[in-house]
Amino acid sequence: MKDVRPEALRAYFLWKDLDESLWQQFSRSMDWHHYSCGDEIQTAEQECLCVLWSGKIKVYAKGSSDTHTPLLRTMEAGALFGVNQIYSHGAPPMSRLVAARACDVLCIPATVWEEILVKDAKIMKRYVLFLTQRIEFLNQKIRYLTAGSTERKLATYLLSTLPTDGSYAPLPLPAANLADLLDIGRASLYRAINKLSEDGFLIRQDKMYALLHREALQDHYS
Repeated sequence: MKDVRPEALRAYFLWKDLDESLWQQFSRSMDWHHYSCGDEIQTAEQECLCVLWSGKIKVYAKGSSDTHTPLLRTMEAGALFGVNQIYSHGAPPMSRLVAARACDVLCIPATVWEEILVKDAKIMKRYVLFLTQRIEFLNQKIRYLTAGSTERKLATYLLSTLPTDGSYAPLPLPAANLADLLDIGRASLYRAINKLSEDGFLIRQDKMYALLHREALQDHYS
């Protein structure tokens, strides 16, 4: 496992304000795991909260191989996972995690994390906010997976993210992450962008986009 600066570890968003005495107890319970590219992340099956400290992990539907869809999401360094396993009571995980490149994973036992939540209201509030955002992401993912054609998936996403007044804005996600979210290839994403542009619904200026004729777009791809 690569060297980790204590100040960087202490500054992680979820526990950055943790009381010093609790931090000492908390840090002693941390367990580190290293995975090579292609390894399946076994910590995802344990009752612990995990942080991807370095590397990249691809998350697939359980039972699928890493060459089959759907790819649920791609996790970059800093991502938090294992949340559902903490309260799963031994149930098998719903997804399969594979290292897309060498990874270092930090694990916190569920019992230790629960104790921190009970003792520190700030951390509890931040954790609830994270869970709320996670639910919103999953709801979005369901919408896009069930939207139908590639153009319809992209139209659904743009209608929910670009300004309603037709002004320019950057896409909220990089192309690779957006393709993962919509469960399409990057080439298919670019073709869909071109199609919406050709149909007069999307205009581009450098890396900025504007959506026109929103009601017509929704009707066209409904």
